[in-house]
Amino acid sequence: MENTLRKGRYNVLALLCIGIGALLILENYGYINGIYHLWPVFPLVLGIGLYMLYMDRGKKDAVVLAIGVYLIQFSMLAFYENYTSWTSMSYLWPFFVGFLGVSFLAIYISTGAGIIFFHLAVFLMGLCIVFFLIFSVDYRLWPISLVLFGISIILIKEFNKT
Repeated sequence: MENTLRKGRYNVLALLCIGIGALLILENYGYINGIYHLWPVFPLVLGIGLYMLYMDRGKKDAVVLAIGVYLIQFSMLAFYENYTSWTSMSYLWPFFVGFLGVSFLAIYISTGAGIIFFHLAVFLMGLCIVFFLIFSVDYRLWPISLVLFGISIILIKEFNKT
């Protein structure tokens, strides 16, 4: 049964590659337009595949989960950028730091691993917010970083009590 499921997955992957390749060939020869905007499907499919691999392994490989979650988030941002303007990346770049924080949070929630993953998640997501506020909104908002740092210390102290 399990071997049949694995063969089915390879068939889906093969058909997906054939379909995408055919669409790209049609676009290259001018029969259809706009397929190049769909390139974020590749990291999305890879991220979902890594998440499925993590689930298949019995939730044992947290790194696979983290990479999968990161790739899924990245592909969503890439889709947004493809259909708006990549110039907005000049102020959206802090999301990459936040994506890493969400990946650590996924490890913490899914595996129940050490509190260090929660601490890293809170720190990185807070850093994302601080970078976003400082570099994108107004540089005079940098003191918010002190407030967020203080809140993170309180949260860490509270979670260590449990």
